[in-house]
Amino acid sequence: MDDDLHALSGAYAVDALPYAEWVLFEEHLRRCAGCGTEVRRLRETAARLAGAVAVDPPAGLRTRLLAAAHNRRPSPHLAPPAPGDAPAARPPALDGRRRKWGQGWGRGREQRPGQEQRPGQGQEQGQRQERRQRQERQRQERGRGWPVRVLAGLAAVCAAVAVGLGAVTVDARRDSGGLVAENRRLAESNQRLADANQRLTGANQRLAGDNQRLAGDNRQVAEANQRLAGLNRQVAVLLAASDARTLRRPVASGGTATLVVSRSAGRLLFTSSGLPALPESRGYELWLMGRDGPRPAGLLGRAEEGVTAPVVVEPLRGDERVALTVEPARGSPRPTTDPILLADLPTT
Repeated sequence: MDDDLHALSGAYAVDALPYAEWVLFEEHLRRCAGCGTEVRRLRETAARLAGAVAVDPPAGLRTRLLAAAHNRRPSPHLAPPAPGDAPAARPPALDGRRRKWGQGWGRGREQRPGQEQRPGQGQEQGQRQERRQRQERQRQERGRGWPVRVLAGLAAVCAAVAVGLGAVTVDARRDSGGLVAENRRLAESNQRLADANQRLTGANQRLAGDNQRLAGDNRQVAEANQRLAGLNRQVAVLLAASDARTLRRPVASGGTATLVVSRSAGRLLFTSSGLPALPESRGYELWLMGRDGPRPAGLLGRAEEGVTAPVVVEPLRGDERVALTVEPARGSPRPTTDPILLADLPTT
């Protein structure tokens, strides 16, 4: 019986129980904490569901309800029999069920042959029989109605679950929308970061190229410094020689050539000033001349403030003259023009 009463919590929460079952469930509810908690939750859910779909009642609903309540007739089987009335006839189907549910009831109460019936005994028996019939009908109604009440309770629970799932779905959609927007902003930030990285990579590549060019320039400067240091040592040796002689000769195209010669040091220094400037495709080339003819001794650098950088060469013992011609910018193995300077070298 208690298991059946547990199943009535849904119908009780929405006031769908008949009076008799309502009384039984009220008594059960006083001693069952689980049903009390379930009823409270179901009532809260039903209130939320009702509030979501609540509408104003029609204007004439109250009048119609009051009129229907006034005109309603009481159920004949609920009114108790008046004293002296004959007991109601028991329906055949109910009588069959009574026999099925309570076979042997009242066997000890059957009137024995010859036993006299006390006054009022028939009326009391009719009342007891009527009460048993009412109780049997109530049991049958409960037996027939409990699936409907169980389904009603399950429907309320399902409605509550549906409301909860709907709220969860709305929250999930809201969270999903926020997540999509956040992912979009993150993708845009990543794209901007990728663009900045690409620009930074390009700047680093350009800086690496500049560093390579600077390294090349530094190597060239280092090589020039090495050549200048070597030239300075040679000039110092040449000027310190005891037989060093200095010669100044005019150049036919203009300017003056200066020569410092030392046979003991085996060095010849040549520089000039005031030479006419030549186009980029032409240059001044220095020659040493002996018995075997002229041989290249080097190109003069571009003049700075009218003075060319010193050129130190090593003349051979048989070299007797030094010459200067105008040749292609990269030089020539043999003279292609007439000398604009021709000077004799000292023998000692």
